[in-house]
Amino acid sequence: MAQRAGMARRHRAPLVATNQVRYHAPHRRPLHDVLVAIKHKASLDEVRGQLHPNAERGLKAGDQLRSLFRDYPEAMALPFELAQDCDFDLDFRGVRFPGFPVPEGETPFSYLYRLTQDGARQRYHPITPAVAQRLQRELEVIEKTGLAEFFLINWDLMRFARENGVPGQGRGSAADSIVAYVLGITRVDPIEHNLLFERFLHEEMTSTPDIDIDFSTAHREKVIQYIYDKYGWERTGMVCNVVTYRPRMAIRQVGKALAFPPDLLDRLAKSVDRWFSEGIEDSMGFELPRDIIGSHTWLQFIKLCQEIQGFPRHLSIHVGGMLVTGEPLVDIVPVEPATMEDRVVVQFDKNDVEDLGLIKMDMLGLRTLSVVAESLEMVERETGVRLDLDALPLNDPEVFEMCSEADTIGVFQIESRAQMMTLPRTRPNTFNDLVVEVAIIRPGPIQGNAVHPYIRRKQGREPVTYPHPLLEPILRDTLGVILYQEQIIEIAMAVGGMTPAQSDGFRRAMTRHLNRVEMSSLKEGFVKGCLANGVTIEVAEQLFSAVEGFAAFGFCRSHAAAFARTAYETAWLKLKHPAAFLCGLLNNQPMGFYHPSVLVEDAKRHGVTALPVHVNHSDVRCLPEPGRANTFRLGFNYLRDLGEEGRLAIVEERTRTGDYLSFTDFLERLRGAPLNPRAVRNLVMVGAFEGLGQVRRELLWDWQERTHGIGLRRKLQSQSELRLPAQAPALPALTEVEKTRLEYRISEVSTGKHLVHFWRTRLEEKGVVNSREAMRVRSGSRVRVGGLVITRQAPGTAQRIRFFTLEDEFGHVNLTIYPDVYKRFRREAAQPILVVDGVVQRQDGVWSVLVDNIEALSGAAKEHSRSHDYK
Repeated sequence: MAQRAGMARRHRAPLVATNQVRYHAPHRRPLHDVLVAIKHKASLDEVRGQLHPNAERGLKAGDQLRSLFRDYPEAMALPFELAQDCDFDLDFRGVRFPGFPVPEGETPFSYLYRLTQDGARQRYHPITPAVAQRLQRELEVIEKTGLAEFFLINWDLMRFARENGVPGQGRGSAADSIVAYVLGITRVDPIEHNLLFERFLHEEMTSTPDIDIDFSTAHREKVIQYIYDKYGWERTGMVCNVVTYRPRMAIRQVGKALAFPPDLLDRLAKSVDRWFSEGIEDSMGFELPRDIIGSHTWLQFIKLCQEIQGFPRHLSIHVGGMLVTGEPLVDIVPVEPATMEDRVVVQFDKNDVEDLGLIKMDMLGLRTLSVVAESLEMVERETGVRLDLDALPLNDPEVFEMCSEADTIGVFQIESRAQMMTLPRTRPNTFNDLVVEVAIIRPGPIQGNAVHPYIRRKQGREPVTYPHPLLEPILRDTLGVILYQEQIIEIAMAVGGMTPAQSDGFRRAMTRHLNRVEMSSLKEGFVKGCLANGVTIEVAEQLFSAVEGFAAFGFCRSHAAAFARTAYETAWLKLKHPAAFLCGLLNNQPMGFYHPSVLVEDAKRHGVTALPVHVNHSDVRCLPEPGRANTFRLGFNYLRDLGEEGRLAIVEERTRTGDYLSFTDFLERLRGAPLNPRAVRNLVMVGAFEGLGQVRRELLWDWQERTHGIGLRRKLQSQSELRLPAQAPALPALTEVEKTRLEYRISEVSTGKHLVHFWRTRLEEKGVVNSREAMRVRSGSRVRVGGLVITRQAPGTAQRIRFFTLEDEFGHVNLTIYPDVYKRFRREAAQPILVVDGVVQRQDGVWSVLVDNIEALSGAAKEHSRSHDYK
């Protein structure tokens, strides 16, 4: 230090005191050292020379620094002066709009006003006083906040999407706005569904309101390119997303830094439950060597793995957030090139951008919209009628009956096990009931203890009550229970006497983890406002406690309404056009709660006939079979190793010159096509040529004779004529179970019998009853059930209880597994086919099995696993 100070003084350079901070407190030094090792992809020993020798690189108080630099007082003064010079304002509202082009003679607001009037006349017949008043009030707020351009930008996006056949719809708090509705940004009428505008925008709002638009995943790139083209690459960038350490990555990288053997790390990482709901050590299903357990290195490893959870690892592109600015990006925000060509990433995440007041457009990909769009196209090809879902009445009793019976596999948002366990108890029969259903199975209502009171009141087992008459109009739709964020704002205004801006600030503050002093201040203001409105102190405090418990995890009503609309439409499609809807689901995987094989089996149980891959009848994608009602055929997209080019080549050649007459004809006509030997072998093994009268094993022998291990591309291109193969020996035909296993292995679904069908005799020998019989077992009785595991769940709100679902050829069985049982049978529970013992539990038509014993059915290969595991 003295040497550096002397050099600076000789050269008359200023001195600056610094502690070279690397972590905020000394106890974080071990994590810092591990991160350095991870950065260099090495162990701690290998980077020892780059680590600091002690833990003195943490933040220090002024007194500590003055003691360290007591001989250099000028060095302590300069940092403060530099900090003053670095002071700047991060308010970019003056450059947030790119300048939306409007017709000559129009301002952004006048043009917006005209568009909203035109849109209102199209949406409402006639425009009622309530509509006119709401529209005028929103426009006044938009004019005062200077956000006309923001709405025009989003209107323009939706206009482009509609004109170019891109399915899209706004959701989130934007659905609270009638302006967004009449502009075609959202599809939910805020008047009809009593949605609160102040949740979306109010006069004192300083940040930009949030408009999330879901676009069909298959078409979203068109909209992104339109934004780049319209506003220019220099003013448009993707918002970043901070990727943090997850359990398996933490184990691998921390373990490497601590020089754990690679094979041990691999086993440790793979043994951690995919959903991970507890400590790392508790989640490991791998028995550690005795010399490791309890060692200092092991304890340090566990501690560091816990510390690094949620720690930033790297930046990635946000799934749909785009920033558009009025000035070049490089003059406003830090940017870096994206991995994708011709794109840049803004080094602010979405929350930073909102706080800065910049324009961010959330163009999210929602595969369900792709499913709906493709299903409608199939229905139109089949019937000649183009269905308009915007005109679909939301009151079909058959749809609500299907939902009430929890027959919702494949239905958007209400297909999960938790939803299916709730639907028969609440029995929705109106669209508002469906909105509640979408919102109620969320952390907020669960942690706020709102779920069971709502269910009891919906069933008539508990009277609907309100702590105060002022709450009745706010909570009437939810039977006196707080379920939505908008209700918090309404309570703050109507009961707490707050302005719209104050109430929204109150809601936002309640969602943060505030200290006791801040929370006490919030409570004091809220209670004071309640008392002024004639509410007793007891009711005011009770209401504040209810709001406090709910706010941090609350769900937006407008968001639930937008999702409920899509849920209703997908339920309607499943009911009215099951084959087309199934094809839409299969063609847009991965998505939803279930593996494709579960979707197919559910469709079969509903009378849909599944046809296998056929070289002359299958298309690139799954399609309804022409001329056959409720029938679909598996497409070439469900054949491994074929690839997009291979699928297209097969279909295009068939379209051009007619059906394939034989396996040899197929090979001759596709000579030189992008088909590799594995793809042709899979076509043979899955039975794609059986419709031509050629059995699989003979064709496989034929194919092996032709290729002799040489790639098909090279063979077909270089060979002038096909050599006749040697005569195949007498080969036995494939059994039904072998065909099913091949289908599962090659296409992941079975168009024939369910896999468990072939294990039925063995299961019955073990005393297993099928799912149909188990439904009739009395509550409290013991039962043994078995089947293929299709879902595993460990919700964070369930106190480490696991929920599994088994499937057999007749239906599903829901399992509840307590932590002690799961711990004993962790290894067995990871297998694909299980036999379990337990007690039947029934309530309001919903049933499950409380498990006390788990056995894995031996002989079931891992390749048959079709489980989706969730946290």
